[in-house]
Amino acid sequence: MIGGLGIGPSTAVNRFAITRGRLHGGVITQGVNYPHPFFDIAHTYLPVSIKQLFRWCRYYFLTNPLINATVFKLSEYPITDITVVHDNPKVVERWTEYFQEHLRYRPWQVECGLDYHALGNCSVSIGFPFHKYLKCQYCGFMEQANRIRSQWVFTNLAFRLTCPKCGTTSEAGVEDFYYRDANGIRLIRWNCEFMEISYNEVTGDSTYFYNIPPMVKNDIVIGKKDIVETTPQVFIQALKQNKGIIFAKDNFFHMKRPTLAQQDRGWGIPIILPVLKDTFYLQIMKKAQEAILLEHIVPLRVLFPQAGSGTSDPYTTINLVEWRDHVATEIARWRYDNNYIPIMPIPLGNQTIGGDGRALLLTPEIQAWSEHIMSGLGVPREFLLGGMSYAGTNVSMRMLENQFIGFILRHKQLANWVMKQVASYMDWPEAEIRFKPFKMADDIQRKAYLFQLNQAQKVSDSTLLADADLDQIQEDEIMLKETAKRLEASKKQQLAMAEIQGEAQVVMAKSQAKAQQTLMKAQQSPPAEGEPGHDALQQMGSPMSAQQQIQQQGPQLGGDSQQTTVGMDIHQYAQALAQQFVMLTPEQQQMALQNLQQQSPELAQLVMQYAKQLMSQQQQGAQVQTPPMLGPGQAQPAAMRAATQVDMRPQPQQLPPRRAAASV
Repeated sequence: MIGGLGIGPSTAVNRFAITRGRLHGGVITQGVNYPHPFFDIAHTYLPVSIKQLFRWCRYYFLTNPLINATVFKLSEYPITDITVVHDNPKVVERWTEYFQEHLRYRPWQVECGLDYHALGNCSVSIGFPFHKYLKCQYCGFMEQANRIRSQWVFTNLAFRLTCPKCGTTSEAGVEDFYYRDANGIRLIRWNCEFMEISYNEVTGDSTYFYNIPPMVKNDIVIGKKDIVETTPQVFIQALKQNKGIIFAKDNFFHMKRPTLAQQDRGWGIPIILPVLKDTFYLQIMKKAQEAILLEHIVPLRVLFPQAGSGTSDPYTTINLVEWRDHVATEIARWRYDNNYIPIMPIPLGNQTIGGDGRALLLTPEIQAWSEHIMSGLGVPREFLLGGMSYAGTNVSMRMLENQFIGFILRHKQLANWVMKQVASYMDWPEAEIRFKPFKMADDIQRKAYLFQLNQAQKVSDSTLLADADLDQIQEDEIMLKETAKRLEASKKQQLAMAEIQGEAQVVMAKSQAKAQQTLMKAQQSPPAEGEPGHDALQQMGSPMSAQQQIQQQGPQLGGDSQQTTVGMDIHQYAQALAQQFVMLTPEQQQMALQNLQQQSPELAQLVMQYAKQLMSQQQQGAQVQTPPMLGPGQAQPAAMRAATQVDMRPQPQQLPPRRAAASV
């Protein structure tokens, strides 16, 4: 068995024979000897070793759009952000920054995924930083190779040093000194085409060998200094002895795709292998379609003179050379001006050859076979072409998700292995590596259900936020910062409003003070003596209150010495002021009314009521008999008191009932 593909050496030699043709009993005696009647011609081109398989897989990955897109999507889509778990926040911060900033771990994961899916294997090791020292064989002088680059040359896979100390030229001793520097650590992916695996089927152990590629070998042999300075000495020794390099088991990680037990042999089977024959068939259809496009898409049009009737023969009556030149001239004029109308002496015939390529195209077959290849790669059609929606009952989606979950588990093992190696080399504390939960798509119904569980206090906030790829601690810190900002903004807003209100109150106080000054000036300049309303305005603008003016009139007549009829006195005084109020000008009335309202709002209201009654009576022309002014100690008659008292009851809100209509 070669390469674990089930093809033996005899099969590889006897695939082509001259004893028989492709069909038993055929006439042709030479042809392809099929391995089996159920096989096809594509089977004769299958690779006979695992290294040939890698080369074909690499070729199809680089040239076939379906395979390239599938491998890239399978490698990129399930990759999520890395999460470091440790009790010490400083350890978490160090490892997170180291993986993201220095190692650039997420892009490197995608590159590993390309090797894993396209070749079925991904071989990884860690390169630690070192300095290459050259040592003089005579005086023992030792120095870094990059510091004395002009003092040595590399020939015949050896360093020849001209010693700066003793001046002798001889082959130098070489030693690699490794040092601790986290920035110098590199993650290396090895090309599987130059790998060899010694697999023990009994124990399942594997030993990995690496053959130096020809390009690297040439750079070392010709002595490129930037190459030999940075290449470990073990590689140079392997070239000297013409041997491969054995990887240390603790510094090598092999990630391979699953396969059958009898075909394992330590290698994983590429995802492209099941579709190699289908890809070959699809390539044949593309070649056929290419030939159709080249030969049958653009038609060939032939022009010839056509006979006008059955008895006329244009080939005997006209000069064909002149006719050809005339037709060419007319076509040139028409191309120059599409509105040009040529005039021909005889009918012009034409014939189209080809142009039927559209009917011969193989587009439906190519599309159907492309979907067949997608199925062979193990992905749904919508995964490549779009339009796929998440559904928990979709079997293909669930299978694809399980495939991705297994891929993520292998990446988790690789990440923990990298951390263990780096932590051991740098003497750093180890932590646990996790990846954010992988989800095929955003399931709205699932998120809504999880939110309902959180509202019912069945699920924690951390679980709810983790489903949305959010961290509870970070969100709490952000909310505290936002709360402080909101409080600060609210405080500034309230202070600004208080300042605005204070300024408004100052403006209102200034306006009131200005109004009082204007009123005082008006009071200080009353109407001159002899002008109408002088006495009334002087009396109404008096600073004494209404009660004081009433008390100056003395006790009321006809009443108890210990009781005063205050209500009667106010009405009497209001009537007197109303008689004087109607004699003032409108400006004087407004000023007097303001003074009364400031001193006694009740008195001002009574004065306005009496004044309105007096002005209404004057307008109607009725003769109004005002009660005589009573002197001090005189009682007001009951009839007069009833006639002058104002009804203070409110106006009715409903109309009285209407009289019923008289019956006819």
